[in-house]
Amino acid sequence: MLDLLSDHRLEVGVGPGGNLTAFTAFGRDSKDRHALMTGNLDLMRTAWSGGELPGGDKLYPSSPSLVDRIWQATFTVEGARRAGLAGDGLMLSRTQPRSPDAPAMLLSDIQNPMIDAYLEGLPKGRAPRILASRTVFVADDKEEAMKLAEKGLMRMRHRVVASGDLSSGNLVGDIITAMDVHLGTPDEVIASLQSDSTLERATDLTMQVHSIDPPHPYILRSIELFAEKVAPALGWAPKSAEGARRVA
Repeated sequence: MLDLLSDHRLEVGVGPGGNLTAFTAFGRDSKDRHALMTGNLDLMRTAWSGGELPGGDKLYPSSPSLVDRIWQATFTVEGARRAGLAGDGLMLSRTQPRSPDAPAMLLSDIQNPMIDAYLEGLPKGRAPRILASRTVFVADDKEEAMKLAEKGLMRMRHRVVASGDLSSGNLVGDIITAMDVHLGTPDEVIASLQSDSTLERATDLTMQVHSIDPPHPYILRSIELFAEKVAPALGWAPKSAEGARRVA
């Protein structure tokens, strides 16, 4: 119904679940989460496309085109391959846990093999959809951005101490690196994002300020700076007002 009301603009992201205790609460075993997701996703595809459900019922109204706007989130190469084989989009996380053996491993070194597996699994003729989520905080002043980052990121330090490399002596800087944060003035953020080779292969880029979580006015300013300065430097161009009217 939401897809119909939005004129088929709904995009749906799914994943096997990262909160393992949630499975226990519903009487499920987290070890079965991938099989559960696959089975439930198949059921959703059938329902959305107007197919017959167990018991003979059908979903009304159906929205068959919605099955072409599914995205699968994953942390693994196998999960990326599964998304490709299904013809779905691939959602890449803003950060991922590092192996204790390689705490300083680049995020791109983790996610590029996932993209490789996704593209290998994608059916012939199916256009790839690769969404990279990134933590981006753009500010007018780098020093002010660092002060805000210190307040927010220090709340998360317990999550990266075990797996991140926090040995440089600059704790905030280490956490920024360990959590793959792109922070600073527009020029600094542009350079930081351009160094991420994953983004060269992504079809979509989303930004969020979590886990910096600055006050709301700074979030709005970050979005403004991203749209006005960072995104164009990465190759994005807004539709013209005339073009937007024609589309409408």
